[in-house]
Amino acid sequence: MAPIAITEDPSANKRKRDVDEHGKRKRAKRDRQSSNAAPIDEQTPEDTTASQTNGVEIASENPEDLTVAMTNPDPSIAKKKKHRSRSKREKRDEGRRSTWTVSKPMGGRIMNIDPILTDDEKHLILAYNTSIQVYSAADSLLLRKISLRRLTENPKEQIVSVRLSPSSPDFVWVASSIGHIWLIDWTNSDGTAKAPFKLNCGILCDMFVEKVPIGREFRDVPFVSIENKGNWQVVACDVRDSRLKSAKALLSQKIPILDLKSVRNGYAIIGSAESNIVLGTLGPRPVNSVQDLDYEFITLDCGDEITCLDVRAADRIHLNKRSQAEIGDEPVVDIVVGCARGAVLFYNDLLPHFRRASSSKGHRNSLQPRKYHWHRKAVHAVKWSRDGNYIISGGSESTLVLWQLDTQRMDFLPHLSATIENIVVSKRGSAYVLHLDDNSAIVLSTAEMKPTTYVSGIQTLTFPQPLSKDDIARRVGHFTPTRLLKTPAAIHPTNPSRIHFCVGNGQQISYSGSGPSTPLIQTLDLTTLQGISKQALTRTNPTDVNTTAKGYAITEPRITGMAYSADGKWLATTDEWQPPTRDVSSLAGSSAERREVYLKFWAVSPDDQSLELISRINAPHHTGWSEPIYGLAADPVAHRFATIGEDGVVRLWEPTIRQRDGVLVKGKLGRQLHSWGCSRAVYLQENEEPIDLDAMAVKAVLRGSGAISFSEDGSTLVCAIGTVHGSTIHIIDTESGKIRNSIDGLITGEIRDVRILSSSLVVLSDRLVVYDLVSDELLYGVQLRVNDDPGNPGASILTHMAVDYRTSTFAVAVSPAKFDSLHVQSELAIFTPDHSEPRMIQKFPCPITSVVASVSSSGYLVLDAVAQLWSISESMDTKSLAFAQPLADLSLDQVEVESGESRSLALLNGGDDEDAASGDEMDLDIPDGAVAEDNAYPVVIPSQKLSDLFDTAPAFAMPPIEDMFYQVTKLFSTKPAVPAS
Repeated sequence: MAPIAITEDPSANKRKRDVDEHGKRKRAKRDRQSSNAAPIDEQTPEDTTASQTNGVEIASENPEDLTVAMTNPDPSIAKKKKHRSRSKREKRDEGRRSTWTVSKPMGGRIMNIDPILTDDEKHLILAYNTSIQVYSAADSLLLRKISLRRLTENPKEQIVSVRLSPSSPDFVWVASSIGHIWLIDWTNSDGTAKAPFKLNCGILCDMFVEKVPIGREFRDVPFVSIENKGNWQVVACDVRDSRLKSAKALLSQKIPILDLKSVRNGYAIIGSAESNIVLGTLGPRPVNSVQDLDYEFITLDCGDEITCLDVRAADRIHLNKRSQAEIGDEPVVDIVVGCARGAVLFYNDLLPHFRRASSSKGHRNSLQPRKYHWHRKAVHAVKWSRDGNYIISGGSESTLVLWQLDTQRMDFLPHLSATIENIVVSKRGSAYVLHLDDNSAIVLSTAEMKPTTYVSGIQTLTFPQPLSKDDIARRVGHFTPTRLLKTPAAIHPTNPSRIHFCVGNGQQISYSGSGPSTPLIQTLDLTTLQGISKQALTRTNPTDVNTTAKGYAITEPRITGMAYSADGKWLATTDEWQPPTRDVSSLAGSSAERREVYLKFWAVSPDDQSLELISRINAPHHTGWSEPIYGLAADPVAHRFATIGEDGVVRLWEPTIRQRDGVLVKGKLGRQLHSWGCSRAVYLQENEEPIDLDAMAVKAVLRGSGAISFSEDGSTLVCAIGTVHGSTIHIIDTESGKIRNSIDGLITGEIRDVRILSSSLVVLSDRLVVYDLVSDELLYGVQLRVNDDPGNPGASILTHMAVDYRTSTFAVAVSPAKFDSLHVQSELAIFTPDHSEPRMIQKFPCPITSVVASVSSSGYLVLDAVAQLWSISESMDTKSLAFAQPLADLSLDQVEVESGESRSLALLNGGDDEDAASGDEMDLDIPDGAVAEDNAYPVVIPSQKLSDLFDTAPAFAMPPIEDMFYQVTKLFSTKPAVPAS
């Protein structure tokens, strides 16, 4: 990756030019010395390429002329190589890059599909975007993950239906959006589904599987709703031995058919088509094959768009012989329908009423349903109870509603965590399964309405916004996001298996109003990928009346940044809220003048890592109104945080012990209480502090972006701020608060991040620049893709950066920022400060929203826009194998054999003493009796060490037994610290 040519910035001052000229002369002398020296280890001298950046001419260290240019819409990083011979050093660098590995995606979003609770209520089966996952209903642990490779390779293909086989409960039918259908054994799977069969269709939108009597046997028949040549059809599939033998179209029309259901072994098929109920009954002729299936369909208009429906069939009870003679033993078919405007319609015994209405003596009023209305918006899910006495419904109110048909009473289970998307009633009727909008599923006991199983995944906002049933009926205040946003994330410093994300109250509530809101922090366990807790850091109103009198949504604040202290005892967060423009249109001033910005400091509990608010700073950067905070950084060696705001001021925040009249104030548990405050303010635009805030407000100009970061030892603070006049990087001494150096010309466009790695300064804007602070010279630069649409301002890419101090590397992620460019793949590259060529470049199918460095091991964790987590680590680092990787990627049973193979075998097999002594030896002064003393006492292994070894991962993700055996024997081979009594 060759350094880019960057033109000299005219705003650079004279002092900086003098330093640059000095650097030129010093490098020219060094180049002359290196040209006269002979190559070492038969390495060919590297070609040099001159470039101008910040008035400095530098030499390229790139063995391959590789240019990173994000100017085309296809790849975000394009390689351009020159034909030249490869040296040994190049081959060694390539081998070094290959040591980085990327795991398979973990987590993901639970699809908007009915979950499956097995007949014995012991297992819960959930459909994710790329896999089928089986959980234990007793302890909510993941038992099995069945990956679907086609969905991983093609992100546009999604799961649309998962059905349990009626004839073989150990199998599930899975259908995708482009017509692939799998038959999977979920009880004994090797982790990968077998090859599916493909239907001849453009789109498959729904599937239902029914056990239908065909000839003398019952056979599973998938009924699918597909689009074929512009027509929507209901098709019955003849599948035998996991192969499609034939298919028959039962119905064809121009409107899509959704919510397919079937009752009584295929006696009736029910679906919805916009505002119509489509009901088909099986013909009287015998069925000897799937081609003999013949249905008579009727259509019933409900008067409102249908969002969900459910059907039940019961045996008919005759009160007199007349009814038996008129209707016969036809089952009673009851249908309940949920509508887009909140109504629930109940059709009782629909088939006889429809025949009477169609006859000459019938009345249309006989088809009028019973109507219930409680939901404010669309009904997202509706189901019958097993006994038919209750209707269960749910929607965006986060409340489960039980309608008792006999007494017309309603029971509620309010204050759930998010919008109810799907409801499933168990076969026994003793449990309800709820799929919520915050990527969680919960199993409730019908007797006590208490949860028995809870599965919670990564609850970050997904992009693009998932389709909502509330959007069928257009309402005021509807918001559709157009740009990607970063997701603040942090790993706990002392507990590396816990990662924290800023999340919202589900997808629909978080996207309502003028913009996305993320007022909560979720704690995720990386060993199980299960959510542990969720806590509100700002004001929230998820289940209260969260709309105004005019129907507009009341927005919630958004957490813009968070950082842990080095010891994990303190957490600092920044949140921001701005009223929508429509709310202040009749008032003087803009909505930005009423912006609310808070800096909060939380004490982290050592027991459960819960957060307690200690101090809240209102408007930490104030210039007449609250200015936004551009960056938040934590001191790696002390209890200190730093912020930079739009007012052009860097503020350092430190805790002080609370005192009252000179006496220390303690809490209820005798703990010292602290208060956080600003310990120092550094003004970047002028050398002296202004007289008052009014003077600062007068001098303030419009600023665009900024970033801030501490050095590894905490002695230096580097910050970058951009204005309409230009962007500058300042190097600040944290002890004195003085600006030691200011560097111009390294930033182009919006500032994304700035970091210090060793003696190098890494700056990320519309280009990536690495600058040596000691020699005061530019090492290399990489041009990123800029906005290619002049009429639509704003960056077209979303970039992230994370630094791993263990490996002295930094990772840069490049993703499309606009939804009209989501076809562009995201990429992540890992660099070192001394090499412009990345050690690894990896493409990702979805946009990347967050990148964080691992704490206890080398590598990075990557979060994408569909709530999937990826682990990137060096293959030689064994510490990174305990968490954040699926079992298939661990490969712990593969041991690399070094070049000294005979030496390793001698250590394992135990060579002769003479052979061991024949080589080079080192004389050691060992006291007499030392060896005997070592064997005088048995080895005692503390229980904590065994607990750390066996509790690093759940049972399904533990390393192979061979690796565990070696780890245990290693503990016994060490010398005991305390002799056993």
